[in-house]
Amino acid sequence: MTAAPHPTLWPHLASAMLAGSHASLTAQAVAAECYETPDWAARRVLEVEILTRRVLDPCCGTGILSRAARAAGYDVGSLDLHRWGYPDQHGQADFLADPPAWIAWPMFRETPAYLRHNMPLPLSGVSVFMNPPFSQATGFVDRAFALGARKVLCFQRLAWRESQTRRAWWDARPPARIWLCGDRALCWRFDIPPEARTGGSPTAHAWFVWEQGHRGLEAVATIWKDGRERVPEPPDHTPGDLP
Repeated sequence: MTAAPHPTLWPHLASAMLAGSHASLTAQAVAAECYETPDWAARRVLEVEILTRRVLDPCCGTGILSRAARAAGYDVGSLDLHRWGYPDQHGQADFLADPPAWIAWPMFRETPAYLRHNMPLPLSGVSVFMNPPFSQATGFVDRAFALGARKVLCFQRLAWRESQTRRAWWDARPPARIWLCGDRALCWRFDIPPEARTGGSPTAHAWFVWEQGHRGLEAVATIWKDGRERVPEPPDHTPGDLP
């Protein structure tokens, strides 16, 4: 797949790359289901969840989640199927594809011995912090744990928790916690310019959180723009325990 700078009229995508299989950035954003997580939702969930030191954002897009995790002090690896202009993106890669070529990136191997020790679980001891395409979200979660992830935070429409088609999947992989967005999370498609991002949305969103070893019913709580969260009972570990 070839990519070239796109002569867009929109400054917010001036550094985006257009894949050869798409006629425009709009077509690319539609096909890849690219919607931005609001800044506040990314920041707030990191105030109520403790991640491991190393974090992977496998669909970094314009960098909202990666920036928030970096600002919170985490060592973040950022990849995406496309390049949307986030300057700290490590490279292009399909998270669902085999083999995971990105495991050779420096952040995923402190030494060659470390890499060999963790294969075929290159995400051992890593948290995955992501907003994947809605139609592929279950696959992204499964992939993260198949590669050894310690913890997964996935931002999605609340409707993701519904439907008979996903019932068996949810029964087999219940989350530890769900953080509802108390204020509406407006998730604009990447190609929509800032000046056109007006109006509201009836769509509810939430963070879905999984941790290796979790047992029991999922806890449900709410995050707000102003941070007035009522935090549920803490998990078995205390803050700072994750390696």
